[in-house]
Amino acid sequence: MGSTQKQCRFHVDFDEMLALARTDPATFEAKRAEYIESFLTSIPAEKRTRLRGLQWQIDQTRQLARTPMASCIAISRMMWDSLHLLSNQQRELVALSTRHAPRPTSARSTPAVKGKIIPFPTR
Repeated sequence: MGSTQKQCRFHVDFDEMLALARTDPATFEAKRAEYIESFLTSIPAEKRTRLRGLQWQIDQTRQLARTPMASCIAISRMMWDSLHLLSNQQRELVALSTRHAPRPTSARSTPAVKGKIIPFPTR
């Protein structure tokens, strides 16, 4: 760990946060924001801006949702969309690397071991 990187040194007590969410939503939100900020300040500066932007998107999604369940579903959808994008990019990289892979120069070259690629399901 670099000297400029802080370490997030706290434990979030799920039961405490659940009780706060049920009994004192304002305190829950304040603690949630405090935990998020503590985490973000522990991240290297070059990654922090992107994560703050992602947190902003999550917060806006939560704010626009009519219910907590709708918020959860929308944020989950964001995660799955991001995973599908990453999967597509990985497939493109594999396709590029196999197209530009050097051809064996001799008949004695050992063939590459082939594996089964399991694609992520599409929506």
